[in-house]
Amino acid sequence: MLISDKQHQANLQNARHSTGPQTPEGKQAVRFNALHWSLRPQTVILPNEDPMEYRQIWKALNAQ
Repeated sequence: MLISDKQHQANLQNARHSTGPQTPEGKQAVRFNALHWSLRPQTVILPNEDPMEYRQIWKALNAQ
């Protein structure tokens, strides 16, 4: 679906205001927003996850 030139210009102007978090606290709050599953992630356990539960799951997967 194509948009009008007027809408396109409005989108460009709005995008200039979207610069992402600026403060360390804001950056800390959104650091996991784009987390993707992979075999070699930078962070394996999220702050709200239980490390012991992760180890148990990992051992069970390795056993299979």
